[in-house]
Amino acid sequence: MLRNYLKIAWRNLVKYPTTTGINVVGLTLGLATCLLIGLFIRNELSYDDYHTKKDRIYRIGMTRTSGGNVEQGGVTPYPLAPALRTDFSDWPKIARIHAEEDLTVVVSPTKLFKEDKVVFAEPELLDIFDFNLLTGDGSAILSQPNQVILNESTARKYFGTDLPIGKTLRLGNDLTVVVKGLMQDVPVQSNLPASMLVSFSSMKTYFQFGIEQWGLRSGGSVYAVLPEGHLPEEYANRLRQAAKKYFPQRAGETSELVMQPLRAIHFSPAFDGTILTPAISPTYLYVFGIVGLFVLLIACVNFINMSTARAMIRAREVGVRKVIGATQNQLVAQFLSEAFWVTAFSAVLALLLTYQVMPLVNDFMQKQIAFVWGESIVLLTVLALLTGLLAGLYPSFFLARFQPIRVLKTAAEPGRGSMAWLRQGLVIFQFTISLVLAVGVMVVYRQMNFFRDKDLGFDQEAIVEVGLPEAKGLQELGQSLRQIPGVEQLSFAIGAPTSNNNFDTSIQIEPANPDEKVGISLKLADADYLRTYGLRLLAGRFFEHRDTLAIANTIPQAERRFLYVVNENTVKALGLSKPEQALGRKIRAGLYDIEGEIIGVVRNFHTSSLREPMRAMVMMNFPSLYYSAGIKLRTSDYVGTLAAIEKSWKKIFPNALFEAKFLDQSLQALYENEQRQFTLLRVFAGLALVICCLGLWGLASFVIERRTKEIGVRKVLGASVAGIVALLAKDFLKLVLAALLIATPIAWYAMDRWLSAFSYRIDVEWWVFALVGAGAVLIAFLTVSFQSIRAALMNPVRSLRSE
Repeated sequence: MLRNYLKIAWRNLVKYPTTTGINVVGLTLGLATCLLIGLFIRNELSYDDYHTKKDRIYRIGMTRTSGGNVEQGGVTPYPLAPALRTDFSDWPKIARIHAEEDLTVVVSPTKLFKEDKVVFAEPELLDIFDFNLLTGDGSAILSQPNQVILNESTARKYFGTDLPIGKTLRLGNDLTVVVKGLMQDVPVQSNLPASMLVSFSSMKTYFQFGIEQWGLRSGGSVYAVLPEGHLPEEYANRLRQAAKKYFPQRAGETSELVMQPLRAIHFSPAFDGTILTPAISPTYLYVFGIVGLFVLLIACVNFINMSTARAMIRAREVGVRKVIGATQNQLVAQFLSEAFWVTAFSAVLALLLTYQVMPLVNDFMQKQIAFVWGESIVLLTVLALLTGLLAGLYPSFFLARFQPIRVLKTAAEPGRGSMAWLRQGLVIFQFTISLVLAVGVMVVYRQMNFFRDKDLGFDQEAIVEVGLPEAKGLQELGQSLRQIPGVEQLSFAIGAPTSNNNFDTSIQIEPANPDEKVGISLKLADADYLRTYGLRLLAGRFFEHRDTLAIANTIPQAERRFLYVVNENTVKALGLSKPEQALGRKIRAGLYDIEGEIIGVVRNFHTSSLREPMRAMVMMNFPSLYYSAGIKLRTSDYVGTLAAIEKSWKKIFPNALFEAKFLDQSLQALYENEQRQFTLLRVFAGLALVICCLGLWGLASFVIERRTKEIGVRKVLGASVAGIVALLAKDFLKLVLAALLIATPIAWYAMDRWLSAFSYRIDVEWWVFALVGAGAVLIAFLTVSFQSIRAALMNPVRSLRSE
């Protein structure tokens, strides 16, 4: 019986190649989309799943509230771990780490590498996380300074097939370490994908600051394992007491310690994930999961529409089968077998398509999503079975219910009215989804343009950022670079105006209440910063070269004169109404608690991405922390100028890697996540629209085929080709307009929520919906018109001769 079902199903599919082709293409695209998204979601949900104690591991984070602003993060002061070991002696293990990105590793004078996954770790970390060591005693290695454990890939990169044990490396400029151990590569689905583990005691040599000061937070985090059978809620009150003990609670400013489950870190954007692995929003997974299912649903709608549209053709077949003894269940099985034939064939094509595009997806998403054949086949089989049932169940029961007397006695189409309403409703459903996605594409596109075009408060054209491995030799480098004809301006600083190179700290106002502080972003820059980046001075003056001499190390500490330049927001935070009123005020910055005088006020400029509001910002001249050179080029011969810059730079730093990036490109990199979302949304919207148009084209072909004689009569009576095309297209265009009315509030709500994540955003304007609606109407009209024009141009004699 089953063999007979499959044979008849195959014959029917071959008999109607257009309908079969539309269904196969739509289902293939839908299934492939769902499979890709399913593999992506599985990859994200598997982060840190391999750790034995994963359900008991927590990261200690901080939440600070100051002046109504809430700041959250997983980076904590370095002394926190020893303090918690004292106060929480019942916790089995507590460990602190320091993570580094873009660290220069010198293997030999001719072998330099840029490493972005370096973790300084205490030995207790090996008892918390599952780092599988191949050689060496991990705890002993991380207990001693200047020792390192490499993973296998890093060891091969540095030393090839040679045994790495006993080899020496230089990290940065001052820290030399000895390779004492080797470990397996950490799975990519990890929030600490360390390429090497360096003993934490080495930080004293590597880090320029005293790491045991509570006021410093710079890449350090604390991890802990809870005792078995205990919940984090049991420690909430003790953590509150610890926060009060170690973080002074001032008026308008509070600090709290919170416990983040290990599995939640990857889905906590508010806490920034980790330095090595940024977090993603869970909404991101939900949205793309729903979009993938919607694309598949659109393909299923095509199947249902095409099946019910051909109901009249199959009705007589049903009648004959029932007359000769076929039961309703047998007919349902027959029609379901056709649905499963199409779905099974589409699933095979979807599997092959997914396998082919997976490398492209990994490259675009910057992921390493594994394509496992067994897992993919199981997932696709489940999707295919559900799809076959969803696409074939209603048409099967609908066709199987036909009464043989009625379908064999009359030429009337069974269930004509109900089928028409069903088809119209399904077409509206398809285009509603497509229009929501299309509006999303338009809004994201406009927001990305807004990022690109918004005035950030400084110049970014023709400026190159070059990293500095150390602050020594800057005077000599500056003299050399300024002699290059293509260099217009040069400034040394901690980083560009908008960059991640800022210190988040606070300022204390003197002689006001010392407990009353204002949170600020501290930026370190030299006297040429204003001219290089085109900052606008509103009051007072900017730094001058003589100010650098006033804080030189040769001058006694008590005689050094530190100066500050602030922005407009800082003036407001100080309770002042005019920039001039800030001049001469004394403030004390959290970095080393340095007291200084405000000598100038600059116009607000963005120090971080447009996701965040402009903060109060303070600038100071501090040469020992200049890590970047901003070089404004003349608009000619960029290549030659960059080559000359590299040559001068190499003379000063021969054992360091030279890296130069144009500032405008670095600024665009701040929005890589949004750019990927935009590209994916375009792809999904395009797929949905293509599948919709395929279904509309097939449905229009069938409807026009059913109205061929009507068209012939109208032509005989004098109807024009344009009039017939308009008549045939009108019914379909009404459905697209109805879909636009439904999609508009849905799309507005969804995109308004998406835009709410940005402090600086566009408005969702009415013309976006009008433009998307007009485009959808045009595409639908062109899709239907192709079939309509062909029917309208047909000779009426051919369409009426059977009468």
